Amino acid sequence: MIADRHVALPRDARPPAWADALLRRLLEPADRESLSGDLLEEYREAIVPARGRKADRWYVWQVAGFLWRASWMWGVIVGATVVIRYLSDTLAPVTYTPGVIHVRSQLMSNALMAIFALAALHAVWRTRHVRAGLLVAVASSVIGGVISIAGTGLMLAVWHDPATLRAWQTSGGLGEALYGVPLLLLPIGAITGTAGAIVGKGLAWSRRRTV
Repeated sequence: MIADRHVALPRDARPPAWADALLRRLLEPADRESLSGDLLEEYREAIVPARGRKADRWYVWQVAGFLWRASWMWGVIVGATVVIRYLSDTLAPVTYTPGVIHVRSQLMSNALMAIFALAALHAVWRTRHVRAGLLVAVASSVIGGVISIAGTGLMLAVWHDPATLRAWQTSGGLGEALYGVPLLLLPIGAITGTAGAIVGKGLAWSRRRTV
């Protein structure tokens, strides 16, 4: 029997419940019903008849687009922060003492934690959902990690003389730059994002009480 990718699902078909819940958490209260309703209508009226059981993939992709739009700017800032740190180590090498946190590392860590917290706080302020803040912070960490890897690769393509490579080795090595720090961004984003989301929820609650 030939698989038919255009098999129509029932007209009351619903997208994955988790994707619908995620979408609602990412939307502002004023837009929640209208935007989610419009997307559901398009899903049922156009996408399901055209794509059949692959319609769920389309819906998930649309939700991913909302998450991307909420996170990309913060991810770019995260990636730029890491790349600037490595660029400073490349152009102005310093000697890192084992067991001693250098001021550049401390500044980068503090900046990243502040960015993740602000990203989550902003998301919660818009949506009133703590989970939205956590999702945005984690997504930002993934985007920032990809940007930092690309930036590291670009710098390595430009500066790969022995002196520069030795300078990179003293600041943690290529392994740390290519996968160590990008992986570390995930737990940092989740932890500080949770803190920022809780603060954002408290501020949003206080605002509603005073209005």
